[in-house]
Order: sequence, then structure tokens, then C-alpha cells
Amino acid sequence: MPTLLHIDSSPRLEESVTRNLSAYFVRRWCERVPDGLVIRRDVGVAPPPHPDALTLAAATMTEASRDPRQQAAAALSDRMLEELEAADVILVGAPMYNFSVTSGLKAWFDLVSRPGRTFRYGPKGQEGLLRGKQVVVITARGGFYRPGAPDAAAEDLQEKQIESFFRFVGLDDIHFVHAEGQAIDALTAEGERARARTEIDCLLAS
Repeated sequence: MPTLLHIDSSPRLEESVTRNLSAYFVRRWCERVPDGLVIRRDVGVAPPPHPDALTLAAATMTEASRDPRQQAAAALSDRMLEELEAADVILVGAPMYNFSVTSGLKAWFDLVSRPGRTFRYGPKGQEGLLRGKQVVVITARGGFYRPGAPDAAAEDLQEKQIESFFRFVGLDDIHFVHAEGQAIDALTAEGERARARTEIDCLLAS
């Protein structure tokens, strides 16, 4: 069964641009894949805890070797990792916060980065272990960060961090859809959202 993992990371609700655009992607994907399964993970409304020493230690152990405290500490990480491994398409809704991602999405990155499951180090260095998945990232930005745009001189750490993470775990089929200019004015913002919806339709059609 084709599986879509839908991750929202905005703390905002109805007014969230990325939530509305990612929901649009899911609706259109379901139209094209009527027998597909959608797994929902909301790290904006319910952000996972940042990993502590116990969680990090448990992540390096097999399930059978963990004691009850370690098993409890790793339970959420295990569940999120299983969702990631099950997905054929990973959809991430990610507003830009201070040129980067929300802390909830960063915590998700940290919790699914699992030695022996999503990556490993060997004689030839680091190797990502996930394969055969497409990643779609829908962002919202207050300004414009495209090459040559007014805010392009500011460092865009968001796309760089997201792309680096997924490449680290072995995924390089990554597509970004940016809704920029959301803090400029209402006309600009809506025009950019319409542009993003068109990009989503083109991406799904291909």
C-alpha cells in the first residue's frame, strides 16, 4: 500500500500557511492514490521532547537489551522511526523560524537519527540507510530568499538544514515548494500561496 507520512511543524493552526498547503498536497495525493495510507505526525501542536541522555543511550541499544526505563525513553523515538521507515513519500510542512526550522521539527530530526537504522559510520565514512523515498518540503517565509530576491543576502539555514538531514539518512529525492513573501502584504502573500499550489499540482502530476 503506498504510504504518505505527513509531518506538520507549525505551532499555528488555521492561520498556518504550511498547514493549509500541506493539507492541499494530501488531498491531491489522495485523489491520485485512492488506495494510499496517510500517516499523520504533528510536531507543531504536539512537539516531541528534545532527546536527553537516557533517550540517546537507549537509541543505540537493541529493544531486547533495554531495561524498562530505557524502553520507555525510546518508545516515542521508535514509533516515529517506524513511521518514517514505512513511508514511500515524506511530506514536511515547515515554516521558517529565524532562518531555520521550528524546534519541534529539529527534535524530530534528532529522534529519528538512529545509528544502524537510518545511518551508520564505517571505514568509508557516513552512510545513509534509508532508500527509495521521495521527500516533499513545503515552506512559508516572511520575505523572499530566492537568488536575487531582496532577502537573499540573509542566510537561508532552513532549506540547507532540511536537505542536509534527509541526505544524511540516505534520501536525495527532495523537492521544495516555497511560499515566500508572507509578511509583505495580503496580495503578495496570496499570490505566493497560489504559486505554491500550482507547484504542488505539477509535482504530483509528474
